[in-house]
Amino acid sequence: MTVEPSKGTGTRNAQQREPRGKQPGAAQRRSVGPRPVTPQNRRSAASQNRSAGPRPVTPQNRRSAASQNRSARPRPVAAGPRVKVAGASKVRAVYPERVRTKKRIGEPWNTLFFAVPCASGAQAKKTRRRADRYIFGFTVLLVLYGLAMIYAASSFRLDDPLGAVKKQAMYAGLGLALMVFLPFIDYHRLLSLGWCTSYIAGLVLVVATMAVGRRANGAARWIQIGSVSFQPSEFMKTALILFFAVYLVNEYRRFARKPEQIIWVMAVFGGVPAYLVSRQNLSTGLLIASLVFVITFLGVKSTRIHIGIILLAAFALWIVVNYYKQMPFLKAYQIGRIDNWLHPVTKLRGQPDQVTGGKFGLSIGSWLGTGIGRGYIKRDLPEAANDIILAVIGEELGLVGICILLLFYLSLLFCIIQTALKAPDRYGALLCGGVAIHIFLHTAMNIMVVTGAMPNTGVTLPFVSSGGTSLLCFMAEIALVLSVSREVRPEKPL
Repeated sequence: MTVEPSKGTGTRNAQQREPRGKQPGAAQRRSVGPRPVTPQNRRSAASQNRSAGPRPVTPQNRRSAASQNRSARPRPVAAGPRVKVAGASKVRAVYPERVRTKKRIGEPWNTLFFAVPCASGAQAKKTRRRADRYIFGFTVLLVLYGLAMIYAASSFRLDDPLGAVKKQAMYAGLGLALMVFLPFIDYHRLLSLGWCTSYIAGLVLVVATMAVGRRANGAARWIQIGSVSFQPSEFMKTALILFFAVYLVNEYRRFARKPEQIIWVMAVFGGVPAYLVSRQNLSTGLLIASLVFVITFLGVKSTRIHIGIILLAAFALWIVVNYYKQMPFLKAYQIGRIDNWLHPVTKLRGQPDQVTGGKFGLSIGSWLGTGIGRGYIKRDLPEAANDIILAVIGEELGLVGICILLLFYLSLLFCIIQTALKAPDRYGALLCGGVAIHIFLHTAMNIMVVTGAMPNTGVTLPFVSSGGTSLLCFMAEIALVLSVSREVRPEKPL
C-alpha cells in the first residue's frame, strides 16, 4: 500500500533537499575576509563570550599576554624629535621631551654640539629665501650715521683727526662681511655649534680680563693683543643670547612643571658672568643681568617668579638711591656719578661732567643744530665719541637729527620683532627676541644717561658710538637675525 505524501509536506522536504548553490568551503570563507560588523554580530559575540567564561590561566596564556603587552607598549621618543609639517619640507622643532636612556659613549658631545635639530643641506636650500633687506638696510644706515658723527666728535683733534673714524670703519667692514656671508649658514647649525662654546669662551675671557686685562680709569675692561684691544664683556652679552635661545627651548617642559627652577638658572648661568663683569664695570654687569632677566621672561611659561623679582629689584633700587654712600660694594667714582646725578646744580663749577655736558649740548642744538663739526661742547667732554655721542648729535644736528636716529632704531627693532614672530621655531624666535632686547636696553640706557634720567653708566649707543668690539658684536647679532629671516615662509596673499 503506497501512501502519497501530502502537498505541503512534500514541498517542504523538497525545498530542504534542494541545494541552494555551491556552499563555500572553510578556505574560501577565510579568503573572503572578516565578517561585517553589525548589531547582530556584536550581540552574538557578546553572548558567546559570556557563555564561554574567563580563559583558564596557563603558562602559555601568560606568555602570550606578556608578548602582546610588550608589542603594544609605546616606544620611547628620542630627545629632540624632528617633526615634518604637512605641506612643508622644513623641519619644525618642537619642545623636546627628556627620556631616561642609558648613557652611551659620546653623549655629552651630542648634548653640546647637537642640541638643536637641523635640517639636511638639500632640505634647507629648498626653504631658503632672501634675507630681510629692511633689517640689512637700517643697520647700514645706522653704521653710516655713526661714522659721520664719530668724525664730527673727533675731527677737532689736530694730531689725528681721522684716527677714530678709520678704526671704526675697519670694524664696520668686518661686521658688514659677517652680515653678508653668515646668513647663508642655517642658524640651527650656528646655534648647535656656538650656544655652549661661546658661553664658555666668554667666561674664560672675562676671567682673563680680571687677571691680565688692560686697565683704564681704575678698571680692567680690555684685553690687549699686540695693537688690537677688545672688550670681552661685549662678547659675553652675545654669548648669553645664544646660550639662552637654546637652553630655554630644550628645557621648556621642565620649567613648565617646576617654574621655581628658573631662579637657579638665572642665578648660575646669568648671575655668575654678571657678577664677574660687575667687579670691573658695574653698569655692564647690571645690563647683563637685565638682559638675562628679560630673555628668561620671554622663554618660560610661568612669569610669576619674574614679577616677584621686579618687586625686589625696585625695593633694592630705593635703598641704593637713598643710602648709596653707605654701600660697601660701590667704589669712589661710582658714588661720585650717583652724586652728580642726584645733585647736578652743585657740580656746575669748572669743567662739566658728562651728564651735565650732555644736557648743555641738547639745549644748545635746539631744532636744527649748529651744523656738523661746529659744536663746542665736545671739546670739554672726555670721550665725546663714545657713550656721550648723543649730546654731540643733539648739538650739531638738533632735535631733528635725534628724531631721525630714533626712527632708524624703531624701524630696525620693528623688523626684528616681526622676524621673531614669523620665525619657523622657538629657537629663531628667542634668538631674534634676545637681539632686540639687547639693542633696546643699550639704546634706552644711553638716552637716559644723556638726558639725566639715570647716572652715567658708560653704555654705548648701538652702531653709532665709537667702539670696535661693541659694533662688531651688534653686527654679528644682526647677521644671525638675517639668517633667521631667510627661513621665514612668505605669507600667502588673501
